[in-house]
Amino acid sequence: MKKQDVFTIGNKIRNGLAFTALLLMVAGVAVASLAQSANGEASFLFPQDASKGWKLFLSKNCIRCHTIWGQGDASIGPDLGRIHIAHLSEGQLATNIVNHLPTMWEKMQEEGVRYPTITPEEMGQLFSFLYFIRYVDEPGDPAAGKSLLSVKGCTNCHSILGEGGKIGPDLTNWGVYINPIVWAQKMWTHAPQMEAAMKEQGMAWPILNAKEMIDLVAYIQSIGGKIRDEYHLEPGSPERGKGLFDTKRCHECHTIEGIGAKLGPDFGKIDFPRTLGGMAALMWNHSPDMMKMMKMRHIDREDINPQEMADILAYLFAVRYFDEPGDAAKGAKIFEEKNCVICHSVGPGGRDGSVGPNLGRLRNVSTITLTQAIWTHGPQMMQRMRDYGFSWPVLKGSDMKDIVAYLQTESATK
Repeated sequence: MKKQDVFTIGNKIRNGLAFTALLLMVAGVAVASLAQSANGEASFLFPQDASKGWKLFLSKNCIRCHTIWGQGDASIGPDLGRIHIAHLSEGQLATNIVNHLPTMWEKMQEEGVRYPTITPEEMGQLFSFLYFIRYVDEPGDPAAGKSLLSVKGCTNCHSILGEGGKIGPDLTNWGVYINPIVWAQKMWTHAPQMEAAMKEQGMAWPILNAKEMIDLVAYIQSIGGKIRDEYHLEPGSPERGKGLFDTKRCHECHTIEGIGAKLGPDFGKIDFPRTLGGMAALMWNHSPDMMKMMKMRHIDREDINPQEMADILAYLFAVRYFDEPGDAAKGAKIFEEKNCVICHSVGPGGRDGSVGPNLGRLRNVSTITLTQAIWTHGPQMMQRMRDYGFSWPVLKGSDMKDIVAYLQTESATK
């Protein structure tokens, strides 16, 4: 791979980290797991570092086969920054990896790529990186953004470089805001005045999709002032965001996985925007309806500063990452149907299987550790399966989390 391509990708990822205010990395880390506290409530754990995952992506030679946002020379595997799946949880990400391992191994042999060892910690970091890059918007098109300003009627109220409407602020000054989180916060703050002014002029509330939002940001940034460090937010914290979701009274209209009021959509179940730009657009599009509902319920529109917005969005994105607990009984059935029992036994005190070890002896079983174990022993597993006349098992839906639940149950009974 060309050295300049490595730097290009690195710069783009670093810009993406700033662009998203490191939203999905908490204290420099990305979402990795969900645990249950003593009182049964969900508590977030964030042990893996997405920035380390990016470095591993290079050092483990993943970049030899996969590009990121079109950057790199590889054309063997898909562009991992452009796999647009509406929702990809930890378990679904693991399922995709496991299903494609045989093809990956064969291609690596053909290309002469050394098979890398990956520790459980490194696997978690790679998961964090792969999860993170899916939520970074690709760069917007300034030319398209410039056209949108007139098409959407923005220039009726706002001036650009001193020309245009005088009702709202000159949007040129917004060029210092590097990420859509700050834009979402600014739009939230000014939405009531904007709606009132638009009603006076008989203007309809403009609807934006994710790409249009990012195109607008790109254009304003291209003509705006120099980006200043104070607009690079601290990492968004889902734990702080969870508290803010309550203190800002969001829960009085919205539910999270069934907890809270049911006037607005359940943020744990809706078809969530894939990117941060999409989330900013969603908040903008629904602002008039939200204001109506808040007035009906006599809820004051709370001020939200940029850091609080980053925390709240971090919480909402984190909720979408976690899988619901798997079904151990289903996992046991899948374990048998996929012929895992041919090589592995499972159970306390049980013997090793005819080929592989007793998986009931595993400690701290998780989606990450199971994926790492399959990666490490996969080539030998695949060869043994061929010897037995079996094909590589294809997982789907909740198979991975159900198998993990089964192994966890057996391990816990030791």
